[in-house]
Amino acid sequence: MNRNLLIALTALIFGGGSTAVMAADAGKGTVKETVKNVAKGSASDTKAADSKAADSKASDSKASDTNAADTKAVDSKASESKPGAASSDNAQNMLIEEEPLAKVVPDTAAIEKKIPLIGELIARTPNDDKLYAERGECYAKLGKDDKAVEDYNKSIELNPGFQETYRLRGLSLAKLNRIADAVADYSQAIKLGPVTYELLVRRAAGKGLLGDHQAAIDDATEALKLKPNSVEGLVVLANHEAALGKLQDALSNLNKVLELDMKKGDAYLLRGFVNKSLGNLKASEADLKMAAELGVKVPETATK
Repeated sequence: MNRNLLIALTALIFGGGSTAVMAADAGKGTVKETVKNVAKGSASDTKAADSKAADSKASDSKASDTNAADTKAVDSKASESKPGAASSDNAQNMLIEEEPLAKVVPDTAAIEKKIPLIGELIARTPNDDKLYAERGECYAKLGKDDKAVEDYNKSIELNPGFQETYRLRGLSLAKLNRIADAVADYSQAIKLGPVTYELLVRRAAGKGLLGDHQAAIDDATEALKLKPNSVEGLVVLANHEAALGKLQDALSNLNKVLELDMKKGDAYLLRGFVNKSLGNLKASEADLKMAAELGVKVPETATK
């Protein structure tokens, strides 16, 4: 039976694209998890999405343009041990998003021009938290998440009670592979309210990466109450159910995923390993074959 457990996010995701390796200790029955790297881009079956924008200079008090919803990439290996599910060797990016969101391609040139203009405004009004948050989003859209975090830090220092800035900083922290810090920001955003599907499912993925699979299941379950037919939410839930050996529950949720999206390659991969662990070898073979046809890399050991 398969030893390594797929914990897809997802990026995620959970925002960001962090890659994790789950390894079950056959002797002690423990689960070890190591965050290995940050992967960007998209797997063949993932989508790209941006959250809607709000101008910081508008009359309302909303935050500025919200940045792109990030992917969360998680990889694992396959070997032999107690029941569980394994992922492909390459990172598979799982998008955690608030559906439906418009696909937006950032205008890099316009964003680069905007940053010094915001800097000039900050020089004039250095205590405007929204300006720092807006510049932070610009940096995040350019992939400069370290600079984004610096601006979000200043924004939160000036206004520690604004939920959106914690959400945005959480996304950038996740991309920097600072998973615990990202989870803390999602938790603070949830505390400030309102509680959203996105915050819950991103925190679920993050908690899973930190090894707290039951907490991940709890958050994913709450997220699905807000969006019952969320493919990504169901995948996150199934991942962590598989990690805890709740294979029948994982199988049931993966069946729901594939009823909603027949081209979800990662779901076929995970279901293939779950079926293999349950002894459903023909079903496992069919799932792994379908995953490969959909562009997901299937470990060579998965078919042995």
